[in-house]
Amino acid sequence: MREAKKILYAPLSSGHALECYSCEYGTCMVQLKENCGILEVCATETAKVKKGCMNPLNCLTDSSVTFAGATMTSSPSCCYSSLCNAAAVPKVSVMSGMAAMFALWVSRWF
Repeated sequence: MREAKKILYAPLSSGHALECYSCEYGTCMVQLKENCGILEVCATETAKVKKGCMNPLNCLTDSSVTFAGATMTSSPSCCYSSLCNAAAVPKVSVMSGMAAMFALWVSRWF
């Protein structure tokens, strides 16, 4: 319960909105900065290869992505200070990602 309270009240403790790195899918080579809403925290979602602001309640929820019939699930990693989500998102080339997803899809049939 303490972790949930920390997540819910962390953005309010500083008195101002956070600034987070923001990128999506193949654009994470160049990370932009994004100003969050007063109740949002910084997050990194590896399954979606995404960074940005997030409602802190979503920090407790798994997310999933389905591609070619294969589903990948991960939990978002949230942090509570400005630009705290700077860690590199795993870099996967489009071809490598498509090959991995195709292999997962094929493996479901055999």
